[in-house]
Amino acid sequence: MHTDWVYGGRFQHVFGRLTYRGRPVYGYRTTRLGAPTDRFGRLLYLDTLDAPAYGHGWRRENSFVTHKGTGVFCYGFFRHDPTSGGYVAPPNWPRHHRRGPGVGKRYRVTVAGPGVTPDISWEGLGLHPYSPKNPADVAYEQAQNAILDSYGDRLCRQH
Repeated sequence: MHTDWVYGGRFQHVFGRLTYRGRPVYGYRTTRLGAPTDRFGRLLYLDTLDAPAYGHGWRRENSFVTHKGTGVFCYGFFRHDPTSGGYVAPPNWPRHHRRGPGVGKRYRVTVAGPGVTPDISWEGLGLHPYSPKNPADVAYEQAQNAILDSYGDRLCRQH
């Protein structure tokens, strides 16, 4: 699991690659809303801690599947429309009203392991606002971009 910024530092981003014994974990089909329809696909659940947009405590930001063939995933913390493309919207949520972004102090990703393996999780710190004038931010972003690029995933290429 990795964190960085995307779109010139405007948004925080998490990405990674799910593997089992060195091989990528992914499914072959999903519903139109992104739920796996075979025994290979796995939903990754992304939670955020103390996000100003959601309030105190851990809150579910979203869930998503890894990409077919690579096991790679990426998620940008932008405003999202909860009435389309995934979870059922919260009760009484206005249609097409955006929520978030769930930028928090910490992030947590949980996934059910393949087969009989246990659930796995990762937890890490959120990032501060990106500064292109800060050499440490620039170096960190370049290092994370190199990791993302090394995955060779055609869907996760944002910098």
